[in-house]
Amino acid sequence: MKAEIIAVGTELLLGEVLNTNAQYLSSQCALLGIDVYHHVTVGDNHRRLESALQQARDRVDLVLVTGGIGPTADDITREAVASAWGRNLVVDPELLDSIKTYFCNRGVEMTHNNESQAMIPEGAFPLENSRGTAPGFYLADDVSAVACLPGPPGELRTMFFDVLVPLLRSRGHLPVSRLYSRDVLTAGIGESTVANILADIIEEQRDPTIGTYSNAGTVRLRLTTRAEDPEEAEKKLVPILEVILDRIGEFVYGYDDDSLAGSLGRELIEKGLTLSSAESCTGGLIARMLTDTPGSSEYFQGGVVPYSNEAKESLISVPKQLMIDHGAVSEEVARAMARGASEALGSDVAVAVTGVAGPGGGTEDKPVGTVCFGFSGPWGTDSERHFFSGDRSGVRRRSAVFALVGLRRRLAGLP
Repeated sequence: MKAEIIAVGTELLLGEVLNTNAQYLSSQCALLGIDVYHHVTVGDNHRRLESALQQARDRVDLVLVTGGIGPTADDITREAVASAWGRNLVVDPELLDSIKTYFCNRGVEMTHNNESQAMIPEGAFPLENSRGTAPGFYLADDVSAVACLPGPPGELRTMFFDVLVPLLRSRGHLPVSRLYSRDVLTAGIGESTVANILADIIEEQRDPTIGTYSNAGTVRLRLTTRAEDPEEAEKKLVPILEVILDRIGEFVYGYDDDSLAGSLGRELIEKGLTLSSAESCTGGLIARMLTDTPGSSEYFQGGVVPYSNEAKESLISVPKQLMIDHGAVSEEVARAMARGASEALGSDVAVAVTGVAGPGGGTEDKPVGTVCFGFSGPWGTDSERHFFSGDRSGVRRRSAVFALVGLRRRLAGLP
């Protein structure tokens, strides 16, 4: 089944409201095996909306429309759908009674314009809105079908999942097969390198398909196949997954909903080690990533953010002369920060970060994006210096990710 999503609302075109409905519907359609071919956003203009509906009607099997079914003058979806499908608008008595009951139960007087919400195209099937006053509707003919859903995300999601999907299933309109995906999560390797190593299987992909997605130092590989059940999907996905693990397995830290910090935590627990952090340029981002993981109190002792030189000296005992001789952004200071954090917080392992996140503060020797990392643990104390491009937020994010990657790499070498 081919589908198209049409979002209605001038506020979407102006960027005043983020179109999360399209994202939600696309993700749900993928799970149901419905292929979404187009996303269209239209303002509150009857002529343009009707044109978009007619175009969608001619090229897909199912049109999902969100928004524009409320009681105000700019809610034009009912009229536009009726015109595009060549139907008259009629009052549905049951819908009208339901709307009246909604207001009565809340002790609110219903205004006259709310009666318009009981009007649907002739032959349409009403969709109950248990969370609001605007009912949706479903209309199908020999050419295509259209489902109109409310704009508020809470109302839309409830109506889609609880009302529309069961309706489509009862009428045999849902595909027998659906899409199944498996995400392979990597860190410490660039997207272009991944693509190069896996070039042959990416170029030859048919089913399963392979997509690569990069995000601030991590790369996600999504393997997707169409199957009738999880068992069939597994048979298709496992062989290609084994090839990927054989080639880049050392960079894989998890699957699907795993996190890099969670993967590091599992390594620490397995080896019976505790961790602390000292962050200058990342300002506590590493600690946040670690503590976002449930159960992190088992291994994470805590973190300090010694931003100034004075704080580095007083909180984690970084020698003042060391910072004078080498500068706060240096591998020497990063190593001292890691040792100091480990001693101050009583941890077995520590990571430290100091750098120039920008936009100012860079020099010819240490331009913006220069970041030094210190690592202390059973392997000793060592450091690395790297350069990260991007704005301040990007440099900080990449630095935090690299710190966790560096820790995982060192832990992997321990017995």
